Amino acid sequence: MFQSLVITLREGIEAALVVGIIILYLRRTGRAGLERAVYGGLAAGILASIACAALFVALHVSEEAYEGWLMILGAALVITLVVWMLRAARGLKREIESKVEVIAGRGGSGAAAAGLFALTAILVLREGVETVIFLAAVNLTTEALLSFLGGLIGLGVAVLFGVSFVRGTARVDLARFFKVTAIVLFMLAAQLLIGGLHELGERGSIPIGREEMRLIGPIVKSDAIVIVSLLALPLIALLIPGRADRERVAQAQGLEGPERRLALARLRRDRLWRRSFAAAGIVAVAALTVSFAFTRLPRGIDPPQMLQPDGDNVRVMTAALATDRLHRYGVLVDDTVVRFFVIRVGDRWRAGFDACQVCGPGGYIMTGGRLVCLACAADINPATVGIGGGCNPLPLPHRMEGQDLVIGLADLRAQAGTFRGAGATAPPGS
Repeated sequence: MFQSLVITLREGIEAALVVGIIILYLRRTGRAGLERAVYGGLAAGILASIACAALFVALHVSEEAYEGWLMILGAALVITLVVWMLRAARGLKREIESKVEVIAGRGGSGAAAAGLFALTAILVLREGVETVIFLAAVNLTTEALLSFLGGLIGLGVAVLFGVSFVRGTARVDLARFFKVTAIVLFMLAAQLLIGGLHELGERGSIPIGREEMRLIGPIVKSDAIVIVSLLALPLIALLIPGRADRERVAQAQGLEGPERRLALARLRRDRLWRRSFAAAGIVAVAALTVSFAFTRLPRGIDPPQMLQPDGDNVRVMTAALATDRLHRYGVLVDDTVVRFFVIRVGDRWRAGFDACQVCGPGGYIMTGGRLVCLACAADINPATVGIGGGCNPLPLPHRMEGQDLVIGLADLRAQAGTFRGAGATAPPGS
């Protein structure tokens, strides 16, 4: 939700600024009659942005196969566009006004109106496309409903700002706002980048070691960076001087002699204390959040229920099993406990090894109707049990005989090496 709010608020205010600058310039130069073309371009840009969002949905760009790449693309766009905005912010107003002057000065009101319509539509569409791409990446890491709500709140605040800006009642320190949101967006870009790498590693698309997955998994899956951004937002604002701070500096520099030196020294001392407090607070928030990320899941799995082979097979009687939980079992094979689990998916029982190709025998738990790899905190759709690859459970061949799930002992022996040497040895008395 917070990610979507920041993104839509930032992009919405940028779009509102663009439209507001054009309208105010037209009014100031006595061309208020061309405002209708600007509003028409605004509507066209919004509709085109909605069409882009619909195209994303129709092309299934946000499906699991594209998650990692879309997150990395979103992170790259966030970084490059924020850097561009910070560099171009000072000359943005002048650049837009010069373009408006050229267009509005063309012969004939029809040509001027068409030019302003196209300029406004293109500028608004640019912000809309950025928002669509960013939100498409964000929706892969947050609950869709909360993300949608955050986006609506951000757009609503941006609309209120646009109306206030045009009416001349907005008193927002825009320079500070854009610098603070730039820092937050850089942190969100880091979340998307790390999350994209985790998704690609989870799917086995890129080679990432087990230790790296164990490190980044809990951070991205708990949205730790997002939580740090939210909690540290007031502290981040302390690091960025506002309009009042700049006025105090200007007043101090306007003094002379000892008074000037004393005033500047006080400002430097206040700035040092404020930055020290903000930095210490951000470090504390980050440490607590990361600690939470690594402790929110169990440190280990519950012991498996040991089964004895029935000849060349192992049988699990499913008649008495609960259908809403994961059932973990172990079979002693060549002095190694080979673990597997059984879960109910739809109207079928499925079985998989309690290990994956990426993280090894870390084990799984069931939470919120989804499997979670304890090693890297990856969420696994239970419907993919049996497919394998990446962080999906290693496939375990099985068949149903009546209400018994039957597994071949040879299939368990084939994966004994996966569990050997990882603390999965025979328990005492087995």
